[in-house]
Formats: sequence, structure tokens, C-alpha cells
Amino acid sequence: METRDTSVEVAELIALLESQRQLYVRLRLLADRQRALILNEDTQPLLGLLVERQELVDKLVSLNERLGPYRASWTTIYSCLDEARRRHVAALLEESNAALGTIITNDNRDTATLRARRQGVANLLGKAETAVRTNAAYGSNAGVKSSLTDAVA
Repeated sequence: METRDTSVEVAELIALLESQRQLYVRLRLLADRQRALILNEDTQPLLGLLVERQELVDKLVSLNERLGPYRASWTTIYSCLDEARRRHVAALLEESNAALGTIITNDNRDTATLRARRQGVANLLGKAETAVRTNAAYGSNAGVKSSLTDAVA
């Protein structure tokens, strides 16, 4: 970090961490809505929600870049904080990490749901293809008499 007033650095760090927490909370809320849309197979609103999620992820990426210099000097910065600010920063980080953990868990669950649904559709398509081939095979033999039926008749 450049040599700037430590109180300015701390204020900026806390503002960045608060923004990060807010973005993660918003992302978690969208992940919760996403779950409902997936379960209801509501595709159009789901696509719109995914756009919103991407916008939040882009903001998080940008914010993460701004936090980079603080991370590089984290031990020094954290040790310079008074106890109240240390607790505040720790709480912000814990809330962000908890929200991120929930988002990852929910996304993994949604991915499993979508994979299972895709596999179910693939199975149905496979059965439909088999039925079409079977019907086509019977249809092509419709005019041909079986030697077994000729012998019995």
C-alpha cells in the first residue's frame, strides 16, 4: 500500500468490505430466487435472474481487485486496527464468507437438479427414438407375410 493516512486506508477498507458483504447478500437472495425458478421450470425469469447475478459477480470481481492491495498487506493492516474495528472487519468478513458458502451450496444443489432433469429428458428422448425405430421396423414389414403365419394357416 502507498503511504497514506492510516485512518483513510482503514475507512476505505471497511467501506470496501461493507460493499462486498452487501453484494454477497444480494447474490445470495438471487440464488434463493433461482432455486424456486428452477424447481418451477420457469425459464424466462430464470434467464433474467442469471443476467442480474452476472452483473453482481462482475461488481464483486471489480471490488476484489480494489481489495488486492489490502490483502497484500493484510497482516500489517489488521494488526494496526483497534479492537472495535478489528471485530467489525472480522464480522464483515464472516458475513461475506457465510453468504458465499450458502451461494456455493445452493448453486451445487441447483446444478445437480438441472443435471438430473437433463438426464431425465435424455432418457425420454432415447425411449422415444427406440419407439420410432420399432414402429418404423414394424411398418416396413407390414406388407410381408411371415413364413410362420403362412405355415400355420
